[in-house]
Amino acid sequence: MSSHSLLTLMALATLLGLALTSPSRADGQPELTLEGELPEGVSANVRTLVDLSRYPCRPGPGQQTLIRRQVRDDARRALQALGFYQPTLTPRWSEPDDDHCFRLTLAVQPGPPTLLTGPDIRIQGEAADDPAFQRAVDDSGLREGQRLRHDRYEALKRTLQQLLINRGYAEGALTEHRLEVDRDRHRARVVLHLDSGPRYHFGQVTLAGDTQLKERLVRAYLGFAAGEPFSNERLLSAQQAYLGTGYFSAVRVERGEPDRTDRSIDITLHFTPRNEWALLAGAGISTDTGPRVRLGIENRRVNAAGHKARAETELSGVRQGVGAGYTIPLSDPLNEKLELRTSYVNEQTDTTDSEIFSVGADYIVKLDSGWVATPSIEYLRETYEVADQIDQAELVIPGFQLSRVKSDDPVYPRFGWRLGGKVRGAHKALSSSATFVQYDLWGKLIVPVFKGRFITRGEFGFTDVTDVTELPASLRFFAGGDASVRGFAYESLGPKNDDGDVIGGRHLLVGSVEYDYPITRNWSVAVFGDAGNAFNDFDDYEIERSAGFGVRWRSPLGPIRVDLARGVEENRDWRLHLSMGPDL
Repeated sequence: MSSHSLLTLMALATLLGLALTSPSRADGQPELTLEGELPEGVSANVRTLVDLSRYPCRPGPGQQTLIRRQVRDDARRALQALGFYQPTLTPRWSEPDDDHCFRLTLAVQPGPPTLLTGPDIRIQGEAADDPAFQRAVDDSGLREGQRLRHDRYEALKRTLQQLLINRGYAEGALTEHRLEVDRDRHRARVVLHLDSGPRYHFGQVTLAGDTQLKERLVRAYLGFAAGEPFSNERLLSAQQAYLGTGYFSAVRVERGEPDRTDRSIDITLHFTPRNEWALLAGAGISTDTGPRVRLGIENRRVNAAGHKARAETELSGVRQGVGAGYTIPLSDPLNEKLELRTSYVNEQTDTTDSEIFSVGADYIVKLDSGWVATPSIEYLRETYEVADQIDQAELVIPGFQLSRVKSDDPVYPRFGWRLGGKVRGAHKALSSSATFVQYDLWGKLIVPVFKGRFITRGEFGFTDVTDVTELPASLRFFAGGDASVRGFAYESLGPKNDDGDVIGGRHLLVGSVEYDYPITRNWSVAVFGDAGNAFNDFDDYEIERSAGFGVRWRSPLGPIRVDLARGVEENRDWRLHLSMGPDL
């Protein structure tokens, strides 16, 4: 290389280095300012289509003319898309300086809006009787008198075409689709004609892979049969149902080509089974129980009939126990099952000391309405100490529970509710040491208020029994604790004996109101008030009240709540409450 070439390269490198290291003149990008009274959404659409970042920071005179023209064209397209076909657009140019790129101010007068006349939307073929198509039209916003919006027109086209695919109209198509715009009269008409043809049905459903279960059981989870109208939604529901059984680690759905001969679509389901055995583990902490650990083992597939078995142990500061369960799917396994269970629990609180052995059976049915009904039968033998009473109870307890949970988010619902009720009882004539009937109702509601959430909960319990001392400790009502009346210790509220010891009550009344306000994505603060007590007589009871505040953390392990609360009467001390778990 010649010395001249070498010097040239060195000079270029020096200039490049200076260019990269010296302060930049006119940092940033060109700026767009909009002037004028613009309807909601119009400004954002103009900014989306008028993208100044693609232009140089310091354009030459010839480029300025092109940029002004392009900005007007882009803004006009943005306004037309929202129904303004005769806007007045006036751009003003501000030259760049040492600190800024060029700036452009666009004065916008949108002009009169283009309104829709009666749309010409026709659904022909078997889809004319399919309510999904009419719902799509009704929800499109394309109604007479509304301002024309191209995005709504395009969205309806896409929705109708997707419905044809999802609902099995294999021969369907949009036969006409256009927008007729009369710029002079500021009117527009939507023309959409759809001919769906016939709706195809499910053809042969093939189960592929080793399910390790009886075919009859696997097909019972399917939720549809050959010959029923085709629906992608039902296919997705079936896939989710299979994954929810715990039998399979993966389920792949393969949709065959439409058969025009018999108007059917064959389906193949490919199954990958999960391991038969699984270890169960869980941990948590609360002020009521202290740290707690759960360990267990589960057989997900005892036999080809899909039975499951589990055994587990639980350890906490107030509760130690072992238990086992056996689950049998029934004729409609998606919605009904039989659970057999047994457990031995030793529980010690500041109020009671109990050893409980139980054996029971639950028939769990999910109703079409979404409610879960659970008739049950249980044998319970409990040795207990409450204050100065030491006794043993043996009870055969039939019961019935009805419950439902609904929310917009299982982890952090902005709106949701939980509602349930239970009735159970025993009679001395049926091998029981006591006669009683007990009712328990509970509910919780979460609704959005401003940026936060208003949360209210309540519980009402009623027991028809001659004397509360006939009931074992586990069937008496107590109040106080993290999920009851905060500011009071766990199960520290209730009727007392002559020595002032809490012995539990026949009835329960507890309520709470709370406002939860987010301060960051995963943190929020809360204020609340709780009230309630357990008691024996509706003519003579005292409601304890408390108030407090706390913080909430949406941790990777689930919601964690830390509260400080105290009773509002008698100048009680502040009490710390720590709890984990979902809001509903």
